[in-house]
Amino acid sequence: MYRTVSLLVCVLLLSACDTQIPETDFFPLHKGLQWDYKVTTTLAGQDPEINHFQINNLGPVNLKGKYEGEPVSIRHTSDGTDYYILQDDTGTYRIGKRTVIEYEPRYEEEIVRVLPNYKDLDSGRSWSAKSKPYALHSTPGYATSDPKRQKIVMTYELMGTEETLTVPAGTYQNCIRIEGVAEFSLYADPRLGTQTIFITQTEWYAPGVGLIKLRRNEPLDLEMFRGGSLLYELTQFKDN
Repeated sequence: MYRTVSLLVCVLLLSACDTQIPETDFFPLHKGLQWDYKVTTTLAGQDPEINHFQINNLGPVNLKGKYEGEPVSIRHTSDGTDYYILQDDTGTYRIGKRTVIEYEPRYEEEIVRVLPNYKDLDSGRSWSAKSKPYALHSTPGYATSDPKRQKIVMTYELMGTEETLTVPAGTYQNCIRIEGVAEFSLYADPRLGTQTIFITQTEWYAPGVGLIKLRRNEPLDLEMFRGGSLLYELTQFKDN
């Protein structure tokens, strides 16, 4: 389960490659940086499952075609996926990914905004991006469609810019907090009909580090479908 969210991800005060990361950088792409996360997955009716997830910056890449000459870098995750990140003076975007069975990157139909640029990091700033459910699942014994195959549009809003947060890796100050929400509808059963739930996601980014915590809630507990939650917490941040 935790690997599918790398979506989200897919989604990090030290120096890297002899270059000091500025305090205004909430999504550093310097080559050699590494993030380790503790991932807690809690599905309705089940005990929490704890796993670990890692992200490594591979550095800039020269792409051909539509992104030729653009400032794109690669982030490699512990599940073998490469995420292609474009960062310019307007913000940070995920433009594509490449899994272990793909030879070339598969570009997003619509690029996904991860963060606005530093000058736009004011409370109330909002944007939308496509996503999908990660914890919603059908219960055993029911031949139903997989909710994770459905697309949703999540609206994000910058809710705080000077927060202090403690995670296993330490205490970080002047963090930004982003909250996302999306509506998701599914046919529950003949008695209940269509049910609509609100999927929420909260992300905290530390200056010069990046993502230090992510919490995703998909609340649902029905006979045919159930939901759950995902929690990412930074355990270590280092420069290789």
